[in-house]
Amino acid sequence: MTFTYLFDPLCGWCYAAAPAIKALRESELGNIAMAPVGLFYNPRPTSAIAEHAKTNDERIQSLSGLEFSDAYFENVLKKPDGVFSSRALTLATLFLESQQLGLAGDLLHTAQIRRYVDGVDTSEAAEVAKIATQVAADRGIEVNPQELLELLQDGSPLHQQADQMVQQASQLLSRLPGSGGVPQLIMTNENGQNYIFSGADLYQGAEGFLGLVNTIQMALSGKITPEMMAQMEQK
Repeated sequence: MTFTYLFDPLCGWCYAAAPAIKALRESELGNIAMAPVGLFYNPRPTSAIAEHAKTNDERIQSLSGLEFSDAYFENVLKKPDGVFSSRALTLATLFLESQQLGLAGDLLHTAQIRRYVDGVDTSEAAEVAKIATQVAADRGIEVNPQELLELLQDGSPLHQQADQMVQQASQLLSRLPGSGGVPQLIMTNENGQNYIFSGADLYQGAEGFLGLVNTIQMALSGKITPEMMAQMEQK
């Protein structure tokens, strides 16, 4: 099986999907291609989105039980002259995955915790470089934080690659039937059959989501008939 995960590093609903994605990564059911769609790729003043983000985040917290700390609301959303941008994290995602498969997933999950729980502004390239360096070190990979920081700056060679990656992921998202934005996950089996997991599927948590993946795998392989699937959905 292979999986393509459509997300944005600063998407609160992608944070809600984190337990399911973490469980999928740890299950080793197949490789996960990280596909950032650029939802917040272009910088904007944090003040322009802060109230909407807080309302959205409080709803996510209520539904998922995941923490959005006071430190996040105070140090990130209320930061004077703050800039809301997933650009640095997107570039770091591309860089770390080029160092070792799976590192991008580690970075995303760690950055989400650092932002929403610890209150670190992960729109800042300097903070992203620190986080990415530590994520790599935890896997035994040495990354020079200053060199990485330079790669995260505007005009670096990494920018063109990231622009292309975001464009491709955005186009893929737009082609999905009834696309409701991110997060979404595409599962492809060995026969090339695809199944698209929506955000609602991903918000079930680790156990519920892995159970759903197993059921869909069996359905695609013909071990579960459409009639059986319909009965299970009714339950």
